[in-house]
Amino acid sequence: MNAPLIITPRLMAGAQIGESFLSIEIERYNAEGRACYAVFLDLPDGTEHVITNLRSGCGGGSEKEGLVSLLSFLLAAVEGRKYQEGTGRVSETAGLFMPAVLQWAIDHKYFLEALQYDLED
Repeated sequence: MNAPLIITPRLMAGAQIGESFLSIEIERYNAEGRACYAVFLDLPDGTEHVITNLRSGCGGGSEKEGLVSLLSFLLAAVEGRKYQEGTGRVSETAGLFMPAVLQWAIDHKYFLEALQYDLED
């Protein structure tokens, strides 16, 4: 595992964002050969959020690839919320995550973008 990935307090691959931790691991492979990820967001106040239904593309994927996908979805949700607030129109992506996770992503947007850039580089 290479930086910026770390071993999180859950003893999983992930990243520290501010005082929060995103942890990810491959939970299983489905019949199509896609990696099904277990993802946890641990906040400094002790709350944890489990993010479900994140899968790789065909042929599987690593934890790093899963984290890159997750960041893409989180940032799309942030942009969807921004679009909704600016236009009053419904955005399909604004509802991808629980409200608390979406608010966390909004609050940490620049950290998420930087992490995504570092992981894709």
